[in-house]
Amino acid sequence: MKILSGEAIAERILGSLKAEGLRLSVIQVGDNPVSGVYIEKKRAAAERLKIHFELFRFPEIIAEEELCFEVEKIQEGTDGLIIQLPLPKHLAQQRVLDTISLKKDIDVLSSVSFEKFIQGEFPVLPPTVCAVSELLREAGCELRGKKAVVVGHGRLVGRPVSVWLSNQGAEVSVVTEETENPSSITREADILISGVGKQGLITKDMVKKGAVVIDAGSSVEGGETRGDVADEVKEVAGMLAPVPGGVGPLTVACLLRNLVILSAWE
Repeated sequence: MKILSGEAIAERILGSLKAEGLRLSVIQVGDNPVSGVYIEKKRAAAERLKIHFELFRFPEIIAEEELCFEVEKIQEGTDGLIIQLPLPKHLAQQRVLDTISLKKDIDVLSSVSFEKFIQGEFPVLPPTVCAVSELLREAGCELRGKKAVVVGHGRLVGRPVSVWLSNQGAEVSVVTEETENPSSITREADILISGVGKQGLITKDMVKKGAVVIDAGSSVEGGETRGDVADEVKEVAGMLAPVPGGVGPLTVACLLRNLVILSAWE
């Protein structure tokens, strides 16, 4: 069984970027500690590349209109903008995300940029999709005609990854919490990707022997980041991108590459 190291690929990507002097702004609403961990990883990578990083924090009770106004104001003075998810439940998340302009949307989360991604008209991929694509390339995995199963259909992982896999010619099935007997579907997968954020969700009896497994779900428990894929899956998988060390560091590298690409996009 081969471990797919996202850290090694991320180092190659970061080492190739010329980003000095670019500006990256992150908006955080509330004080979610998990969000804080992710933001600090982005800060560290940005500062390594001499990108000017600025964090704007707003109280959890901020009104939607006020937040949208702040987003529009902040993005006027930056090259790339991230709105850290999740947002508090009283905010209409997609409406807030839709205030990000196309050229600044390095996370590919606005409705306009996401539609352009679906149509193949956007110059960058959503960071998690980019990370998955890099790992599959490292695995030497031909996608056309392969059976791919994506567990979860969230906005950050499941939905964009399933769209991208389908566009690459894979036969894609999506498993959600409403799916009956999910193991019967996941066991057929040549490529299995999970992005739920539930520790130990994917067990070895759910995995086809020799499958490529990518863990794109993470949760923090007791200060430790854990993935969806149980350790026992190593007994049956052909290749595994684990948590930590797989998708996570690659997502940050892809995010900063998106910043460089979109800053030069006309």
